[in-house]
Amino acid sequence: MIMSSANMSQNNSYSNDRGFDADYVVDPASGGFFHADFKRHDDLKEMLDSNKDNLKLEAMKRIIGMIAKGRDASMLFPAVVKNVVSKNIEVKKLVYVYLERYAEEQQDLALLSISTFQRALKEPNQLIRAGALRVLSSIRVKVIAPIVMLAIRDASSDMSPYVRKTAAHAIPKLYSLEPELKSELISIIQKLLADKTVLVIGSAVMAFSEVCPKG
Repeated sequence: MIMSSANMSQNNSYSNDRGFDADYVVDPASGGFFHADFKRHDDLKEMLDSNKDNLKLEAMKRIIGMIAKGRDASMLFPAVVKNVVSKNIEVKKLVYVYLERYAEEQQDLALLSISTFQRALKEPNQLIRAGALRVLSSIRVKVIAPIVMLAIRDASSDMSPYVRKTAAHAIPKLYSLEPELKSELISIIQKLLADKTVLVIGSAVMAFSEVCPKG
């Protein structure tokens, strides 16, 4: 039976009167309530598992949109992280944006993709190289500190100012994870402070103030 717009409006009003969040809607079949994201999440997982890049890209756009609205998208981590190997640059960029947000919360799954992130540091696209470094520096596990250190060192010499800037932003993260690397990190900061690009120098100054707050 098709529910009329009047009945749907009445049900929505009823749900609000009952104290349900606006994100909860009525299932016409059962008359019960379910979260508006419930079925969409299943759809997103199917889209991410498909072989079509346009479906994967649409799914990632919707997921990033959820995050932008402050919604929790952590339950999609297993489905998203599999697409870190995508050959589609647009899909991969959004995957890295997502992983940067949730890598710290989903460390075990993120660690399984370490080798993929390392390979991505050599990608021709500067946004992918920078994204990979941001994700690596967001994984708060001491055992990978040497890997992150090497990634930052290489990125500080990258031909792209954007990647060098990202290296500067990753330095305080690594320092907070492994303070014993301070001297090596300061050496990289000094190198970045001598950069010819204002964008990089500004980020290096910020890194220095966090690693050496007393000057």
